[in-house]
Amino acid sequence: MGKSACLFLMLSAILLSSISCKKATASSPTVNEPDSSIIKNNPPKDSTLIPPAYPTNWGDSIAVPKIPAGNFVITDFGASTTAADNAAAIQKAIDSATKVGGKTVVVPAGIFNCGPLKLKSNVGLQISDGAVLKVLAYNTYPGSGGTASLAAFLDMSSSTNVLVSGKGMIDGQGAAWWTAYNATKSTAGIARPAMINFDNANTIEVADITIQNAPNSHISVHRGNKNVTISGVTLMSPPNSPNTDGIDVWSPYVNILNCNISCGDDNIAMNNNTKYVTITGCKFGRGHGLSIGSYTSNIDHIYVNNCTFDSTDNGVHIKSSRDRSGIVAYLTYSNLTMTKVGIPINICEYYPDNTIPATATADPGQPVTVTTPVWKYIMLKNLTITGSNSAGLLWSVPEMHMKDLFFDNVNISATTGMKMNNVDSAAFINGSKITVRNGNAFVSTSASTITGINLITGLAQ
Repeated sequence: MGKSACLFLMLSAILLSSISCKKATASSPTVNEPDSSIIKNNPPKDSTLIPPAYPTNWGDSIAVPKIPAGNFVITDFGASTTAADNAAAIQKAIDSATKVGGKTVVVPAGIFNCGPLKLKSNVGLQISDGAVLKVLAYNTYPGSGGTASLAAFLDMSSSTNVLVSGKGMIDGQGAAWWTAYNATKSTAGIARPAMINFDNANTIEVADITIQNAPNSHISVHRGNKNVTISGVTLMSPPNSPNTDGIDVWSPYVNILNCNISCGDDNIAMNNNTKYVTITGCKFGRGHGLSIGSYTSNIDHIYVNNCTFDSTDNGVHIKSSRDRSGIVAYLTYSNLTMTKVGIPINICEYYPDNTIPATATADPGQPVTVTTPVWKYIMLKNLTITGSNSAGLLWSVPEMHMKDLFFDNVNISATTGMKMNNVDSAAFINGSKITVRNGNAFVSTSASTITGINLITGLAQ
């Protein structure tokens, strides 16, 4: 090889080494907590960062039940407002409706004590205006006081085409259950029934009823279901009632429409295998928030629109940890109003809260596994947030940053600023801003890439 050729190869190697070093330096994350002086200069805007486009109308395809005509009234089968337990009479009416191919079982006005019931395919249960199904008290409910799982009050598992409706109420008489649970939770904790539960069911609707004082969760859309609609229901239990989730979801293809939920735990909790869910027109009061988690594997295509939050602990809430997560993607939250919500946007990969690191760099990271959180493509659009304690908490594990978050016309007013650690590609667009009473708009931005907002003032830029 000639001298000129050797010289050319040497110069080329030096040039490539220089370019490689520059690229490595540019991609290294910047740690800028807790010294606010480090975050005065925002990174340049990334013109390639645009929200992903995908449809959100999957809820239109969810089938609703069609119950055959005709009614059976429970009092014709022996139910009475004076009976200690009407479960046998009401179950007889349900079984009779099944034998004739399906009818609606009617609970007329009045208070009816009742134990657990099994609903069946092609049967409706109408809880009429003025009717109360009063769940048997703690000491008389079958199996109460032990740790073995209890039958749900209304079980629709393995059924098809079932409707629970009406302007009446289910009263769970939860107070005694909560007291017993609190007294035993340090050991195992007594088992408590869900008010409505179903697995492996298809084409189910719960509409317009009220459920109050649930011993445990109000409605559990458990595993293996599809074509589920929950509309116009009111769910209410005290904020200190333990584990009284409003609606739990572990299945795909669910519509939750125009509901009013206040409870002692998650207002809604979506867990593993939840996808193609639409939540619209809902009002959330006291409770832990509109949550995904803490089991967060195989969750995608969630559409939340036109909902209000008042004094909820959290607003948009995604929670999990390294031992129980996976892919969470394609989430859209739009047209939300939050008033006096503790943390309006709480997206955190450390759960429970006492595992959150003391500082942004305290966790050195761990090897990536199948349960490592992989969270991406989260759209927050047209959010108005006032009176919050914190502007938000967004914190990934360091080995796998959440990425591609879009804040589109999001306006936050809070006491303190936002923490955003280990987040790649968080874009604030269309005038999104953060206004705080104390300190900077962002109090921590470790290893994060944030565009479109001034990290000190919170103004759009």
